[in-house]
Amino acid sequence: DWEVEKRTIIVPPTYEGGVNLPLPDHKAVVRKDTNAVLGLVGSGYRCFQNLEMANFADELVEDGSLRIHTAGSLRGGAKVWLLGKIGSTEIVPKDRVDHYLFLWNGHDGKSALRCAFTTVRVVCANTARVALSQSRGEGISIRHTKNMALKVGEARRVLDIGQKAFDESDEFMKKLADIPMTTSDWIDFCLTVFPSPVVGEDGEFSKRAMTRADNNRSTLTSLYHDGRGARIPGVQGTAWGAYNAITEYAGYHRQTRGDQRFESLMMGSGADFVRSGTNVLRSLTN
Repeated sequence: DWEVEKRTIIVPPTYEGGVNLPLPDHKAVVRKDTNAVLGLVGSGYRCFQNLEMANFADELVEDGSLRIHTAGSLRGGAKVWLLGKIGSTEIVPKDRVDHYLFLWNGHDGKSALRCAFTTVRVVCANTARVALSQSRGEGISIRHTKNMALKVGEARRVLDIGQKAFDESDEFMKKLADIPMTTSDWIDFCLTVFPSPVVGEDGEFSKRAMTRADNNRSTLTSLYHDGRGARIPGVQGTAWGAYNAITEYAGYHRQTRGDQRFESLMMGSGADFVRSGTNVLRSLTN
C-alpha cells in the first residue's frame, strides 16, 4: 500500500550563474516510498491511488459478493492491477470456470484506469478476457483527468453489463463443449490460428517462418490432446477443448516470461491472441 504524487520537474541552468527553473506544464509522477520516477505527465493529470482502486472494486459490487483474489504491480509500480472474484460456473462436469473483475491502472502517464472482466479455468488457471459487447470491446477506460472521479462513478454501472457478458460467455463455452471437432476441423483451425507464411514476390518464403508456424501448430495440437484438463470427459474432441488449447498456449507457451507474460496475457498481445482464436471458434456456434 503505497502512494504516488506529482512533483515539479526542475531544469538545471545551462550557463554558469544561472538558476534552476521549473519545467512548465509537466510534472513527474513519483512513488513516495522509493522516490522512483514512474512517468512524466501534463499538469492536468490526476493521480489515482492504489487504495482508491481497491475501494473502487469494493464499491462496484455493493452487495459484497466481490472477493479480492490477488493484486500486484509491474515495472516497479508503473502499472498496478487487482483481480477480484465475483462468481463461477461449470462448463462440463468437474470443469469449472471462475469469473473475475480485473482492474489495472498506470502511474506512468501512458495507461488509463481500466476495468475488464476475465475468466479463469480452475483446473489449469487458463485465463481469457470477456468481451462486453462489440461496441464496448473488453472493458472500460478512464483517463487520468480532473473529472476522473465523476467518470469512476459512472463506471460502476458497467458491472451489470459485465454480469451479462459473463452469462453470454458461459453460454458460449457450453456451446463449444457441444460441438465436436473432427480431425479436418482441427487442421483447419490450426492453419487459421497459425497460417503458413506468405510467398514473396520472388516466389520464396522464409523457411524460418515456416518452421515457426509448424512448431506452433504442433504445440497447439499437443495441448489440444494432452493439455491441462484436456482429458476431462466432455472436453477432448470438442471446440471447448480447442478453446482451452488456445488459452493454455497464450498463458504458458508464448515467448514471454514472468511479469511480461502476465502483462501480455491480461493487457497485451497474449489477450489479442486468445481473442483471435476465440473469434474463429465463435463462427462454429452461429
